[in-house]
Amino acid sequence: MRTAVLIALGLAVAAAATYFLLFPRNSFINIRRPGGGTVTLSRTGVSFQPAPDHFATNGFDHIEPYVSRLLVPTNRFKFLHIFTPDGNRGFGLTARGGLVEAGLTLEWRQEAQREAAIRSFFGSLGVAPSQDYLAGNGGIPDATRILEYPLKGSTAEVTALTKRILQELCGISPDEALNIGYGEK
Repeated sequence: MRTAVLIALGLAVAAAATYFLLFPRNSFINIRRPGGGTVTLSRTGVSFQPAPDHFATNGFDHIEPYVSRLLVPTNRFKFLHIFTPDGNRGFGLTARGGLVEAGLTLEWRQEAQREAAIRSFFGSLGVAPSQDYLAGNGGIPDATRILEYPLKGSTAEVTALTKRILQELCGISPDEALNIGYGEK
């Protein structure tokens, strides 16, 4: 009996060590589910996100209700992802404790002009990045630039700025299709 307990305890310790080695701090794995949605595995747990809402045309016409939900003050973490259906163009908004931020990512080695355009766009608004750092991507250290900018204003103002970001920085026109995902944690 004692041997069985020691073996079980050893397996539990080995499983915990493996878990922490596979999922280092601030790392996660996203797995796309058939039909949309994702499963995210991280050190802190597993989360399931439903498929985003898909708008086949005039995607910009559908943004404001999502921004309105994002701006309701709460201590919960909220996010809004707005991307073209292929996932290649778009950006995300996050909110926590009344602070709303726009998050843009880019491969800085290949997209120097886009990085300059993002910095210039927000600079012209008098907004400095709240976060500006390099992150690994696909095993390549410092491959991706993460830029986050605080946004302030009413639902109408944040929606208008969101549309400008989509047009001017992401190259999306108002009549294009959009996938819009909203969530809270």
